[in-house]
Amino acid sequence: MKIIVTGCTGLVGSEVLRSGIKHQFITHIYAVTRKPLDPKIANHPKVTQIIHEDFEQWPDHLLRLFEHEGVRGCIWCIGGWVNKFASLEEAQRINIALAHTAAETFSSTLSPSAAEISQSKDKRGIAFRFIYMSMAGAEQNPFASLWWSADSRKMKGAAEKGLFELADSRTPGSFECYALRLGTVLAGGQTVYNLMKMGSSQSISDTLVARCAINTVLDGRTKEEGGRVLENVACLGDDWAQVNNLPIE
Repeated sequence: MKIIVTGCTGLVGSEVLRSGIKHQFITHIYAVTRKPLDPKIANHPKVTQIIHEDFEQWPDHLLRLFEHEGVRGCIWCIGGWVNKFASLEEAQRINIALAHTAAETFSSTLSPSAAEISQSKDKRGIAFRFIYMSMAGAEQNPFASLWWSADSRKMKGAAEKGLFELADSRTPGSFECYALRLGTVLAGGQTVYNLMKMGSSQSISDTLVARCAINTVLDGRTKEEGGRVLENVACLGDDWAQVNNLPIE
């Protein structure tokens, strides 16, 4: 699969890039970024670096490139908590508006047509999938009374709600959205310290986030598998669940 990755110089986006390069079923990554990547990543044969300043607009030449190359997914790693930004309005623009604009554009130009879906033997593999980095505790109800991080949680919830409504409005099987509700993201992969943190708090290593995002963009999820919201524990993966069941000697 060929995919788009944004937020490529951040903690999550950079790990998604590294993990995608290693993954046998990710054949090419279009790294759309405002800042140049590390040359070792940018020059990798599986990566095309695209310097793009304005994420509120997607030029026709980029969309034609993605369409011609058969891009079938986007892992959206732009955003963060409200306190990361100068104002609530700026946080909402980055976390909600930019993601919605990209999803709307990609769903209109890169999703398969009804004819392509009907002719495809692999119904699950043809949809364009948009993976959004949300946060643990995200709340889609704007009137909910919340005790902690209310602005951040409602902001991420609003982004989720809009993305899911967009997906529901498209031809079934053409466009899917998923939200990864992440706890605190820990840099450095599966270190002993990170394992201890994940065992005692709502957190997740950057490598597990990348693995979950890539698996989801490749395969999607059915309702039986938990639907389109992946809570932090689901993002940790099935093998992590076994850690707490290991015998103590």
